[in-house]
Amino acid sequence: MRDVKEPEIRRAEIMDAAMILFMEKGYTNTTTQDIVDKVNISRGLLYYHFKNKEDILYCLVERYSERLLKDIYSIVYDEDKTAIEKIRSFIDITIISSQNITAEDTVLQKTVELKENQYMIDNLSHKLVEKLTVYFEKIINQGIEENNFSVKYPAETAEFLMTAYVFVSNNMSIKCSKKEPVNNYLNAFKTMLEQSLNAKKLFKD
Repeated sequence: MRDVKEPEIRRAEIMDAAMILFMEKGYTNTTTQDIVDKVNISRGLLYYHFKNKEDILYCLVERYSERLLKDIYSIVYDEDKTAIEKIRSFIDITIISSQNITAEDTVLQKTVELKENQYMIDNLSHKLVEKLTVYFEKIINQGIEENNFSVKYPAETAEFLMTAYVFVSNNMSIKCSKKEPVNNYLNAFKTMLEQSLNAKKLFKD
């Protein structure tokens, strides 16, 4: 009897199988036939859900981004946190370090940095910047209301800061480098935040 599943469940199965194969064989060496065999479905069913292997990768990275955005949303709309506390929490959950990066994170990062995937990651990064800018502008405006920030152009400032943060943090050489260079980038961004928001003691010493 044919195994019929809900579209969302089948899509998730295909994506999970592809991720396992990318980790085992590498993205370049994984074929759509490998994915079909792993999930035990027809090629037609795979192409019903995804255009090609690149489309599966796009959805995998997008799924990762959605989880991150959900966490950030919870921070931004937490009525018990001040704007300063929200920025500190934002840094804590978005900064990538050797302590919290997973094997899956590493494989995805290396894969999207392949030359053939450059257009895709740029597209995803721009979408992420757009969403993060909205959230960060809300934090900035809250900080202004609390008299902790002094920012003349909240929306524009948020966009500049989030664009820099997303594209620099996407750099694999920074993420996987030694602790000192990572800390240098993080400290530089913290300094930019304090200066851009005119906020003293934004971060604890």
